[in-house]
Amino acid sequence: MNNSETIQTVIVTIAIVCAAAYASWRSYKTLTSKDDACTGCPLKDTCKKGKRKRK
Repeated sequence: MNNSETIQTVIVTIAIVCAAAYASWRSYKTLTSKDDACTGCPLKDTCKKGKRKRK
């Protein structure tokens, strides 16, 4: 493996670890939240508007 492949592998590994950590953190927050599941979600308002229209 040459130097550029090593750097690319490190960057991809860091990106995957960050994505997995974020997904784990969001899952933990959703499961331990006493409020509804949408707490803290940036799409909360849009989702609620869609649910009102369907009723």
